[in-house]
Amino acid sequence: MNTNALRSIRIGQGKDTAHMAKVIGKSNDSYAKKERGDVKFTPSEIELVVNDLDLSPVQMSTIFFDSKLPFSKNCGGCVSNL
Repeated sequence: MNTNALRSIRIGQGKDTAHMAKVIGKSNDSYAKKERGDVKFTPSEIELVVNDLDLSPVQMSTIFFDSKLPFSKNCGGCVSNL
């Protein structure tokens, strides 16, 4: 997980950890542990974060999947085979 990228995007959008904790339905401390990489995000939490931060498929792959999601060059960055 790319914790620096997630933190940078969140801060760039003017959102604090308290906001993100509410988004995923956890305590501020719990969210902070996830953002630091101490605890993994669940798939449903990833979906909530991606939607709240309006992340592109490439950003999602970079942050949560170490850029390992398959992409098709013909679809403009969409995720294939999911």
